[in-house]
Amino acid sequence: MVKWFLLGLVALVAAEVAAFVAAAALIGLPQAFVLLVATSLVGVAVLRHPGRARINRLHEAVAKDGIAGLEAGGDAFLTVAAGVLLLIPGLITDAAGLLLLLPPVRRWIGRRFQRSMQAKASGTRGVVDLERDQWNQLPDGQINDRRPPSHRP
Repeated sequence: MVKWFLLGLVALVAAEVAAFVAAAALIGLPQAFVLLVATSLVGVAVLRHPGRARINRLHEAVAKDGIAGLEAGGDAFLTVAAGVLLLIPGLITDAAGLLLLLPPVRRWIGRRFQRSMQAKASGTRGVVDLERDQWNQLPDGQINDRRPPSHRP
C-alpha cells in the first residue's frame, strides 16, 4: 500500500513539473509563477473564509460519527479538500481544486462517496452477526464452511 502511495506521489510530482513546463512555454515563465502564487492565495482564501466554518462542521461530524461523519459533512470535506489542493503548488492539483469548488462536481463526488460507503456497509457478505446465546442454536452439520481447508481451525 505504501509502495503504491509513494509511486503515485512521484507520478504526481512528475506530472506537475511537466504541466508547469508546458504552461511556462505557453504563457511565459513569470506568468506561470504568478498563476501558481495566485491559485495558492485562492486556496488560502477558501480555507480561511468559508473553509473555517466548514472545517469546524467537518470536525464536529467526524468527532460525533467517526469516519461516517465524512458522509455527513461531505460538502464541508470537499470544500476543505479543494482549498488544500489549491494551496499545494502545481497546476494539476489547482485544476482539481477548482473543480471541487463547483457545486455540481461536489454533488457528484458526494453521491459517489455515499454509494461507496453504503456498499461497504452492506458488503459484509458471508458474515453473520449472532448474539452470544445464538451460537449454540445451530448444529455443526448445518453450517457450510466455505473457507479453504488450510484456513479452517
